Amino acid sequence: MPKLRPPRRPPLTLLLLALWGGAAPPAQASDVNGFLSPEGKGAVAVGFTHEGYDEFWAGTSKVADPGLGRVTTNSVTLYNQFGINDSVSLVLNLPHVSTSGDGQAGFAESGLQDITGLLKVRLARFGSGVRGSVVVAGGIRTIASNYEANKPVSIGDGTADGLLRLVCLLQAGRFYWSQQLGFDVRGGEAPNGLPIYTELGYGFGRATVTLLYRGYFADGGTDIGEPGFTFPSNKDETQRVGAKLYVRGSGNWGAVFEGFTTLSGRNSGDATGIGAGLVVSY
Repeated sequence: MPKLRPPRRPPLTLLLLALWGGAAPPAQASDVNGFLSPEGKGAVAVGFTHEGYDEFWAGTSKVADPGLGRVTTNSVTLYNQFGINDSVSLVLNLPHVSTSGDGQAGFAESGLQDITGLLKVRLARFGSGVRGSVVVAGGIRTIASNYEANKPVSIGDGTADGLLRLVCLLQAGRFYWSQQLGFDVRGGEAPNGLPIYTELGYGFGRATVTLLYRGYFADGGTDIGEPGFTFPSNKDETQRVGAKLYVRGSGNWGAVFEGFTTLSGRNSGDATGIGAGLVVSY
């Protein structure tokens, strides 16, 4: 969530923490908005997210499994964005994820997930009353620990991926709208992905409220239960909506609170979750 006023100070909530749901879908840690940091300025965020589900989609059928039980995921994420100049920012993201199922199989795993690095570049600015900009981003995501990917409850897919993003940002008074379209070139058995990320925000006083939509769509892949499937090769898709509240403190820090729910999915959990984080500019 960006700090809309005053405009000359770096927006603290351009960070968006990327804390929705640990390892599913894999694109979450690399969703971005159109805000960049000023040259030589930046912000770092530490956040926590808790989510859980009792049912999941095996292919397109929603089911429950006593072997899995209720699956819960806790994520602690470190996020940093730094302005190389006023039109180029570097983004780094590293989550630690713990996930487990309380069912008969007793699945559990914990560790560093995947580290993500993105370079965001502003291509154009336009408008006066309604201001806009176009931003492109590219980077990589790769495993940060030796976790096991091919099991029902895992913290990630264990792949090295190339990431491309195109973002349009519009601002009018206290309102802003940011729309991301992306493409993930996935490694290993994982199918390529199409991440979509939308923000609609309004700033008032020291607070900013943002409504969010996050969709992830896979280009091919397997369904859970079909012959020869592996979990990294699944057609892992989901659509989620949620909201964030950012409150700016009196200095260079702020706090962010969030919640989300899942609208639909394929080979993914029907999860709901909450989160909170601390953002500090420098």
